[in-house]
Amino acid sequence: MSAGRFSLLFALLTFISCFATVGLRITIVSDEQSKELASDVASSILSLVPQNVFVSIEMDGATLTSNDLASIEEEFALSFSISYDATRNAYYASWLEFDSVVYSCSYSPRAEKPYREFVRECAHYPLEKAALRLLVTGKFEKYLRVTYHPSVDEYSSFSPNGELFAFITDRLGGNRNIALLNLTEGTLKVLPVHGSSEYFPRFSPDGSRLAFQGSLHGFWNIYVMPIEDHARNIVLISAGNAPAYSPTWLDNNTLLYVQDTEAGNAMYRATLARRRTKLNIEGFDMVFSPAAHDGTIYFVGLKEANFGIYALTPEGSVVCVEDGFYNEHDPAISPDGRYLAYSCNCLGYYAIWIKDLQTNEKWCLTEELRQDAFYPSFSPDGQLVGFSASEGFFEPDIWFVRFFKPSDSQEQSSLP
Repeated sequence: MSAGRFSLLFALLTFISCFATVGLRITIVSDEQSKELASDVASSILSLVPQNVFVSIEMDGATLTSNDLASIEEEFALSFSISYDATRNAYYASWLEFDSVVYSCSYSPRAEKPYREFVRECAHYPLEKAALRLLVTGKFEKYLRVTYHPSVDEYSSFSPNGELFAFITDRLGGNRNIALLNLTEGTLKVLPVHGSSEYFPRFSPDGSRLAFQGSLHGFWNIYVMPIEDHARNIVLISAGNAPAYSPTWLDNNTLLYVQDTEAGNAMYRATLARRRTKLNIEGFDMVFSPAAHDGTIYFVGLKEANFGIYALTPEGSVVCVEDGFYNEHDPAISPDGRYLAYSCNCLGYYAIWIKDLQTNEKWCLTEELRQDAFYPSFSPDGQLVGFSASEGFFEPDIWFVRFFKPSDSQEQSSLP
């Protein structure tokens, strides 16, 4: 490798504390035609390495590291190989661990996929492995990014016991499927449903089922399936040919969802036995994104091009929760019912905000990221908020932020 390319790699490195929790020792092997690509993969890994992770990359007889000194509690040895097939004009790459292939991908310059996405796909595996270990051990600072694949990763949801985290990804063949992060083992598993794309996964209160928006019958419907043997015993909940979306659980036997109508859309309540009732919510052009807590239904309401967050009380009245000069979306309620998390573009970009429903105090959780952030969800203990955030040209990734109140660690973010 040329001295200039080494200089470029080192210029991209981010300083990390000299005490690392996770270590990655990576060996990269490439043929002559793939050397530049291998170098770009190494550069991507080193530029994105999470805090508290030490990376050492051996390539072409030289070693690149993310910092000079590290005390490592847990270390993983990985190897990456990449080669070029001139006959097919294609690159083939593989990650190996314990001499077994754990991830493979390919790229042709003639394909529609941009080169930068292939580089990121090659780099994502060790980054996600390290980030998931930080998530499992809890040894990270305020923020933690856990997915790095160039695919779409969004729509987050925690299981009631805090062991699983569901989101949507299209990393498996380009089709959007539900993925499960195991928060105790640090593993990721995709749950494909043949012939369908899935959105908005939501765990049932007892943690045994997932509700989701899917296209199994050729148009958007609401479904419920067991987590075990996920592709079997899928139950259709919604009815009719109009698109239905954004499910949430009201209790173990009852769901809420939204479905298009001739006049706009409406919110429905449905049991697992498929008894459906249209809710009486008046005064809105459309309603979106229901979230329920203790009998109260929070939702996004659209009035004359303005989005705000409202609540339908158990008594049947609608009250305004948050409707400022900027659009508010994606309501999520903390386990104790005190805090509302939502996305809002009042900073010039969408960020995750918190509102204390007792004091009406508001603050931003993700201001420092300066990336569009959406779809928050609270962990069962209320200590973490999962969300999706977009980086540059890439699709959204899954992030976590530690929940805090302004008095905990910083001044309250100023509202415009």
